Amino acid sequence: MIRRAFVLVACLATAAHADDSKVDAQSLMQSGVKLLEAKDYLGALAVFKTAYERFPGTKILLNIGTTLKYLNRDADAANAYQRYIDANDADAKRRGELGKLVDKIDKTVGRYELTASPSDAAISIDDDDWLHVVRAKLWRVSPGRHTISVKADGFEPKTKSVEVKAGESIALELNLTAIPKPVPRIITVTGPATGIVAVRPEEPRSRFGALVFGHFDIPHGGAALVGLTADAIDRVELRAAAILGPKFGGYAGATFSLLTGAYRPFVTAGVPIFVSNGARYGVRAAGGLEWIVNRHLAFVVEAGVEHEFNPEMGATKATLFVPAAGVLGRL
Repeated sequence: MIRRAFVLVACLATAAHADDSKVDAQSLMQSGVKLLEAKDYLGALAVFKTAYERFPGTKILLNIGTTLKYLNRDADAANAYQRYIDANDADAKRRGELGKLVDKIDKTVGRYELTASPSDAAISIDDDDWLHVVRAKLWRVSPGRHTISVKADGFEPKTKSVEVKAGESIALELNLTAIPKPVPRIITVTGPATGIVAVRPEEPRSRFGALVFGHFDIPHGGAALVGLTADAIDRVELRAAAILGPKFGGYAGATFSLLTGAYRPFVTAGVPIFVSNGARYGVRAAGGLEWIVNRHLAFVVEAGVEHEFNPEMGATKATLFVPAAGVLGRL
């Protein structure tokens, strides 16, 4: 009995929230219509979109499409109308009228017929809002070149640039590649009398570790970096180190791994600060490769460029090519 009461309360709360959202959307619709009548099309569009976010009613799509048509954004207007036409609760008469209007617009715009996998992928065109692949299955754009981006959790993102002409329809299949999951190493422990005692997967490496690097300024010498490293999030690693060499100072930076696995190409950027007749500030950008031998040890090589903003008087160059190599140790 008590459980049924809780379920009833939850249903009533959900229904009340839906009713509130619908009332808010209706109020926004009224405000949007007033702005539309006042020819404030941009203001009306913003209000209609907010109303649709609050309560995605099919009728709101008509107002969005009409406002876009007033703004001469025919491709976007046709997209809104198409969503109305595809809706289950669309008015049959209005659906036919809009179908004729969309057919007319299609002669002046380009169309992408998009299919993507996985089925829950999201698509963005020209860095606009991300849409579920189902909503972006048929997408109209102004004639010209457009950039189409696709992403999904657990998959490598993909971007493609395609030019489309007025009245042209281009079919594109965008299939994402799954990010390979690291294969756990198997550690076999044996005993002198009983043979195999246990077989277990190797534990993941620790987030925290130490680093020892050599930075090589070929014409002038080199410097050693000794410090700490920590994984902030997946693929992003933070580094901080003391610079020990002809010039002493510190370094702080971040590294982004392009791939996962034992061999990880990466890009990195950071800020070195030297002390030589005052503080000398610079910036370093580099690309390299990390080879993870096991959960405790990794080797790193990178090619980088350093620029010093306030070089010491008499310095030959402010910008130098400085490759580096080092070792990362994890607990």
